[in-house]
Amino acid sequence: MDMRTLKKLSLLSSSFVVVSGGAIAVNVPAIAQDFPEIPLPLVESLTTMPSLFLIVSVLLSHAIARKIGYKRTVLVGLATVLVSGLVPVFVHHFWIIFLSRALFGFGIGLFNSLLVSFIRHFYEGAERAAMIGLQSAFEGIGGMTISFLVGQLLKIDWQTSFWVYLAALPAMLLFAALVPDIPAEPAAVSSQPQQTDPLSTRSNAMDKAVFGYLTLLVVAVMFYMTITVRVTPLMLANGYGDATNGSYILSLIGIGAMTAGFLFGKVFGAVGKYTLPLALFGMGMALVTIGLSDTVWVTGLAAAFCGFSFRTFIPYLFNKVNSSASGNANAATSLLLVGFNIGAAFSPYGIVLVERLFRLTSERGIFFLEGALLLGGGILGGGYHFLAKHAESSAEEV
Repeated sequence: MDMRTLKKLSLLSSSFVVVSGGAIAVNVPAIAQDFPEIPLPLVESLTTMPSLFLIVSVLLSHAIARKIGYKRTVLVGLATVLVSGLVPVFVHHFWIIFLSRALFGFGIGLFNSLLVSFIRHFYEGAERAAMIGLQSAFEGIGGMTISFLVGQLLKIDWQTSFWVYLAALPAMLLFAALVPDIPAEPAAVSSQPQQTDPLSTRSNAMDKAVFGYLTLLVVAVMFYMTITVRVTPLMLANGYGDATNGSYILSLIGIGAMTAGFLFGKVFGAVGKYTLPLALFGMGMALVTIGLSDTVWVTGLAAAFCGFSFRTFIPYLFNKVNSSASGNANAATSLLLVGFNIGAAFSPYGIVLVERLFRLTSERGIFFLEGALLLGGGILGGGYHFLAKHAESSAEEV
């Protein structure tokens, strides 16, 4: 294997742990049993808490990198993930574990956004696009693998399952040895468009669209995270699965997400603007199917399809805002990243709020409701694009 390939693998290996924060969701029932005095939503937040602190470090990462260097910042982030990820192995104190999960998210945010900077610096054109696709695939592979290992180690006990975060060590060593540092990027300088700028109207329209996408993203992420947070309790409550089966379900979500990363270009090329409504419709179908399911394999297939649909939805949004000519792509991308992690971090509380508002009393209810809302959104979106296309065709004929 030549050095160029090794450098690529070393760079991509850091993405292996990026989406591993939710992998410990199958531990929630066991952790809740060990800490009965802690409210269940707070225990569930151990799964999503990293996303909240990831927001902070994503916003700070480039400023820190300009001070201490990009490579060093990535290594500090990986080291933070390694140490904080392993804390629950040795400590049986809820609030220390809670703090370690916050530090875990902060560590991921330190290096996650910088990996794109390394890819942008080292690669161009089709090779750069391929690397970004592979980065998404490695995130999916990592989430799938770590979720599977958590389920196996959970057979010993829930603390042992946190050994999975030892995976950050080889990633850190490979990055340190084989990925060169890159020069600091200058801080972004914002500029306001002139009144005579012909793109100003388009920019304002895009700004409104971005906030619409942001709202949709927060809601979709919260609904998607329902599987991560609630699928194991759903199977336990209905007597057809256990925590180990729950880890398999999370692994299947990773397979679906990984597949979507590889196929997004082809899917988008085939269906274009219908990608978004089809992705929402697919997520809705998957959630309703999980709500109806009484077997692990049906739940697993639906979860995989939900992962595929969700990871088709996400790159569509990022591609959309980065394809605009408004000049606000960087700000829009940052907003979407923040929205993604807000939706993930607050999903346990959002789920409880939805259950109370709609007076849902069963574990299946939340899946039915969220699935129906996504199905409705997909149908409305698809109908809008169909009618808009029909109107354009009629105008051309006139």
